[in-house]
Amino acid sequence: MNIVGLRGAPKETLAELKEALKGVDFPEATATYITDWQDQRAQARYAIYVHEGKHRVLSLDAFGPRFGPEGDDALRELTLWLLERGVSSFKEAVIAPSEYAALFEQSDEAVGKLLAATANPTDPVLYVKRDFTSRM
Repeated sequence: MNIVGLRGAPKETLAELKEALKGVDFPEATATYITDWQDQRAQARYAIYVHEGKHRVLSLDAFGPRFGPEGDDALRELTLWLLERGVSSFKEAVIAPSEYAALFEQSDEAVGKLLAATANPTDPVLYVKRDFTSRM
């Protein structure tokens, strides 16, 4: 598993993630958004785990409104980028805040098992069409 990005650095993490995903067969990939709070999208932070075949890439948490307008914009841009490349399998996993930081220190196998047990299908539109009035 390849872990990419910098915590709280949306632009840098997005650039590293795009680079790490070169060679992925996107129509066969699954993108899993990982957050630490359920029903708190307006304040959420996200990491993302993309896997396809032997490719497994986990970003550090750098996306979403927790990281301000830049984090929200990066989340939207990431989602659109994945959709444009043909990803159709999107999931969201909510990991307890007490376990969230430890996620990035686990083995590929442990991350895969945790996400398989906690992830549910999600609509990528949730990460694209948002109410940005909360920015003000």
